[in-house]
Amino acid sequence: MKSISVAPVVNCSEILPGFQFADAYSVDSPPGMDAVDATRVVFSHVPGWIAGLMTLRNKLVAPLGLKAGPPTGFPVIREAADEVLMGFDDKHLDFRIAVTVGPDGANVRRVVVTTVVRTHNLLGRSYLRAIMPFHRLIARRMTERVWVKD
Repeated sequence: MKSISVAPVVNCSEILPGFQFADAYSVDSPPGMDAVDATRVVFSHVPGWIAGLMTLRNKLVAPLGLKAGPPTGFPVIREAADEVLMGFDDKHLDFRIAVTVGPDGANVRRVVVTTVVRTHNLLGRSYLRAIMPFHRLIARRMTERVWVKD
């Protein structure tokens, strides 16, 4: 199932005050799936091409003193049946990923994966600009994973 770009359904200012960037991707929810299930499915297996990009990213940013991306997911900040919030803070930027499951206006249950970013300096703004094409592709493909049967 293809994901679509949507407006974030979370309050971005609440989860990351002063944010400068937010985007969200959505797919219909499989029957019975909640946000905890969706997060597990989306982030439990990273396709090889994404893992390769993350390895390259970690090698390139290590000399700059930036944190390596976690190999198996992001730290969970809070978790409930309707929303899981993950993310961490670094010296160049802070980010949050919110995975929500709920009805849309037509009472169709949707999984929405929202990314919210707050940059701190020129390095953060430059980094965000450089990774944006990759982010959009990765976020879209990872959201579509809710329909993957492992």
